Amino acid sequence: MKALNEEIKKGIYKKIYVLYGPESYNRNRFKDVLKKTFVTDADEMNCTVFSGKDTDVNEVISLAETMPFFSEKRVIVVDGSGFFEQKCEELADFIPEIPESTCLIFSEEKIDSRLAQTKAAKECGTIAQFLPFSPREMKDWIVRRLTKEHRKITSSALEMFMSRTGDDLMQVSNDLEKVISYTFGRDAIYPEDVDAVCPEPAQDRIFQMIDAIIAHNLKRAFSLYRDLLKLHSEPRSILALLREQYRLMFHLMCMSDEGASIKDMSEALSVSDKRATMALSAARKSSKIRLSSGIEKCAGTDERIKNGLIDETIGVETLIAELCI
Repeated sequence: MKALNEEIKKGIYKKIYVLYGPESYNRNRFKDVLKKTFVTDADEMNCTVFSGKDTDVNEVISLAETMPFFSEKRVIVVDGSGFFEQKCEELADFIPEIPESTCLIFSEEKIDSRLAQTKAAKECGTIAQFLPFSPREMKDWIVRRLTKEHRKITSSALEMFMSRTGDDLMQVSNDLEKVISYTFGRDAIYPEDVDAVCPEPAQDRIFQMIDAIIAHNLKRAFSLYRDLLKLHSEPRSILALLREQYRLMFHLMCMSDEGASIKDMSEALSVSDKRATMALSAARKSSKIRLSSGIEKCAGTDERIKNGLIDETIGVETLIAELCI
């Protein structure tokens, strides 16, 4: 991403760009920057956007071979096609032949560096990876964004904000806009401002509730359950979260016993490092037998509710009581 930014600053442009990685906010931002470098928003004749796995590669190639209409460049944006995840000889053969009048911009979540089209794109253009920010980078980004709005944030408010918004930059950006709007007319942002705009995530409450359950603290577990209901979570949704977290904890416990790292576990289970860490911490206070039993009890309660054998509110409350025993 930094290399791509330097190329743009220096006015170095390529015929093909492959932007990839799980961090969609900056990936989309750079995609728009590149597009606007070559064509204006109003130039619909020379800018075409393809989206999704059903994109026809031959249609993309045919259009790329077409001269632009009263313009120096034709821009083709291909979003989420999956062309760089599996063999595609047509694209691999075409990339070295891309006309000087065409710029191809691909935005993908994943690519396979071993594929011929990926190697061709690297040789003929630019491949840029977009990874999630580290906590330090995220903190710096938030502070820079607030500085542009002439706002300051206390350290405690910043820590609270980061704990509640997660590591998805798109979500962080949206939540930050809410905080900025909420504190309109003021210079500083305090914890109470963050608390008013960014409620504690339901998943965090679920972890707290599971901690209480594992500690056999029925009063605390029900208190957190009522808090979740106040956050507009339905009993069935809370049950689904409980079941999901018990499964996650069980899998993490098994992988941890095999010596897997947090990073390896989070990637294998498609969860954030933060969530994996929290779940593993809760799991270690219990046992595989108890976690497995919890999964079975959650599944049994869900089945009884679906079959109309028990009211969902009574079913979930009974489940919490049974798990606390």
